[in-house]
Amino acid sequence: MPFVRGLMARLIAIADESTDDDDIRLRKRMGVIAGYVTVPAALTLIPLAPDAVLAWVLGLGLCLYAIGNLVLLARTHRFQRYVVALISVGIPFTIITNIINGGVSVSGGGMMWAFLVPVYAIIALGPRPATKWFVIFLVGLVGVVGIDPFVTSRIAPPAYPTRLISFLIGVGGPSAVTFLLLRYTDLRRREAQARSDELLFNAIPKSIAIRLRHGEDRIAEAYAETTVLFADIAAFTPWAQRTDPARVVGLLDTLFTEFDELAATCGVEKIKTIGDSYMAVAGAPDPRPDHAEAALALARGMLVAIGAWRAANDLDLELRIGLASGNVVAGIIGQKRILFDLWGDTVNAASRMESSGLPGRIQVAPASWELLRDRHAFEPRDVEVKGLGRLTTHMLAEAGST
Repeated sequence: MPFVRGLMARLIAIADESTDDDDIRLRKRMGVIAGYVTVPAALTLIPLAPDAVLAWVLGLGLCLYAIGNLVLLARTHRFQRYVVALISVGIPFTIITNIINGGVSVSGGGMMWAFLVPVYAIIALGPRPATKWFVIFLVGLVGVVGIDPFVTSRIAPPAYPTRLISFLIGVGGPSAVTFLLLRYTDLRRREAQARSDELLFNAIPKSIAIRLRHGEDRIAEAYAETTVLFADIAAFTPWAQRTDPARVVGLLDTLFTEFDELAATCGVEKIKTIGDSYMAVAGAPDPRPDHAEAALALARGMLVAIGAWRAANDLDLELRIGLASGNVVAGIIGQKRILFDLWGDTVNAASRMESSGLPGRIQVAPASWELLRDRHAFEPRDVEVKGLGRLTTHMLAEAGST
């Protein structure tokens, strides 16, 4: 079964190119599937037509034409030419088939096969080009109805059982093809949407992404109660300069991926990474009363994670972490590469708590200490903080203490 699925995947991907986006790739694959469907569909004429010789000529002719068109597509990747070549023969072939079968009043739903032409066109080429092909289908339909009296007076109808089978194939075949094409299209569309949502939700908070998808184009909010976290790997820059770049990126990716998982577990929103710095917030964009506790839980988990990371990779690198609590302004900036970001004194204070902190320790601003001091042990520390002057900050007594 894996071999069969792999073969089928390769067969429907013969028009794919590396530069195709999800929409173009889906349209190409649907057009290719339409070509494969045409091969057996053309052969349904042969056992039903009264004129066996003409039926063989038309059926095999269209079958070979469809195969040749697919081969040419695989060699040239000229998809537009392929689709036009495929659908341009569909309506004339169906009209001729209806005539040799004794007319539309005898052949029943035979013209339903012609309806696949605008269906193929809208799936493979898009709605605007498909309009022309739908008009051509309507003209062809009116035409076969107009000549039906002439056809029925000169061509004897097939036997009743043959007419029943012809009706069954004429209605059931195109209906089944249309349903399967639409089903395949919808499944692929949903998969593409899921991939798009995953990328968007990884870039910005889910609640913000949903608001963007609902049409909001300017999102900015004030959050009164938050705790902002900054973390930075001490002495990372000199270590990175003397280390192979691939190793630097790989190790940093491993560590920050674990930080992301910790943030999700603690209910804290990652904001961004800048080099070896990591920024997150608790209480925005989804408010929570225990924002300081959540941020501290993340900070402690990060110290544990970097300890294991350091030991596993034989590194001598420590993490400085700073927390500050208070109000922030948050919103979306950018159009091509959107970013959910924070602004305000609380953000600046958290950054200063990190930069003036000590490796392997968690330093909190006075506002965070007020929220946490009843449940955790802290050590006071007088420190000169750039931009804030002389402050009494607090260090968590030790990772894991309460």
